[in-house]
Amino acid sequence: MISGVTGIPHEKLQVFHRWTSYAMFVLALIHTFPYIIFHIWKGDMMHQWKTSVVYWTGVAALISQTYLTVMSLPSIRNRFYEFFKATHIFVAVVFVVFFFLHCDFRLSSWDYFIASGVIYFLSLIASHIRTYLMHGIHNATVELLPSGLVRVAVPSIIKWTPGQHVFVRFLTSDLHLLTAHPFTISSACRNPDEIGKASELVFYIKPRRGVTGRLRAMASKSPGCTKKILMEGPYGGVSEPHMAQFDTILVIAGGSGGGFSLAMVDEALRLTGTNAPASEKRVPSRRTLQIVFSTRDHAMADWYIEEIESRLSESTMLSAKSENAFVTAVSVHVTDQRGSGISSASESDDVKSTAGKAPPAEITTTGSFSLNVHRNARPDIPGLVARTVAMAHVQGMHLEKKQRVGVLVCGPASMLHDTRNATALAQARVFGGEVEELYLHTEPFVW
Repeated sequence: MISGVTGIPHEKLQVFHRWTSYAMFVLALIHTFPYIIFHIWKGDMMHQWKTSVVYWTGVAALISQTYLTVMSLPSIRNRFYEFFKATHIFVAVVFVVFFFLHCDFRLSSWDYFIASGVIYFLSLIASHIRTYLMHGIHNATVELLPSGLVRVAVPSIIKWTPGQHVFVRFLTSDLHLLTAHPFTISSACRNPDEIGKASELVFYIKPRRGVTGRLRAMASKSPGCTKKILMEGPYGGVSEPHMAQFDTILVIAGGSGGGFSLAMVDEALRLTGTNAPASEKRVPSRRTLQIVFSTRDHAMADWYIEEIESRLSESTMLSAKSENAFVTAVSVHVTDQRGSGISSASESDDVKSTAGKAPPAEITTTGSFSLNVHRNARPDIPGLVARTVAMAHVQGMHLEKKQRVGVLVCGPASMLHDTRNATALAQARVFGGEVEELYLHTEPFVW
């Protein structure tokens, strides 16, 4: 409901959900301890406990609130996510019930409970209406890739923008029929009239426990199996106008975040095509697309190289016809040197990492893109962002037109943290008038 009013995607509001709960917990402790200390000092604590309903209901509400707050801490929630999700709603209901009894109809407390209940259930009902009635039932094909990712492909005529996500409900009892799970779309939306078939929503999912683990087992047992699903969304993502207006796009991804980056690359390349709408085309100029992917897994690196090469090779054939074609550079960083599976020039030399950097081994260089693999080296994100913005400034001076820069990132928390800080520092160039815009979109692995 707040997203509908403000236009801010709901996942961006999660930070308020978390910090409001932390503030509530701290205020609850501040509210509770003085009463306990005062009545212990007065000597009638046991009497109050036995005769006053507010004491034991308050303690029950506080225990529930403590559980919700502690279990929602990222380090704990991420480790025990399935257990936390299963108990979260039940404990929240316990908290609300005892909190209501604790308030004991004081002042206007009843009005607040009614208003909260109405707003929450209206949002819940709207969500279910969208799930069951808006898009209908879809068929999803599930397969397990050599990289270990589960690929889910869903033909559909719904429209979406890059980086958006949908809530998927699998209509089978062994995949939690009653719960919906958010997955980021890793493909660009195509016009069905142009491609002659329905466009495909593609999800690349890193299996863990719970539903994703069951998906892996299912895909391993029955490769290419089809399951019926319901979808709600899409939500979030990067708006089409922004993607079309960027002169320089820097895509940073780590691990299974590679799926997110493929959607961004697909969309960027789509906008350079001869069939892109006139409203999406920029003034003819050479645009820059830089892609940086980091993984510790060699099989994951192999998968990503194959996927990105197929996209860029196809784009190269069209680039000569397009005035908006990208000059594209791809860097793949493999941080774990063990169990190499990448058959490339990068394996021919015994390269040692120096301060986290290793000489690149160029695999492919074509007219409009280059692909490099770095062994045993992490990407220098602060330097990468700074150089990208500096180069955009130089290009803008050459073209006598200030450039727009888009930084799009999906990966582990440390990668997002480094990118945010680096982009914040680079904002000084916007204030200084060196570039027209520096846009940042982040996509975390978890909520």
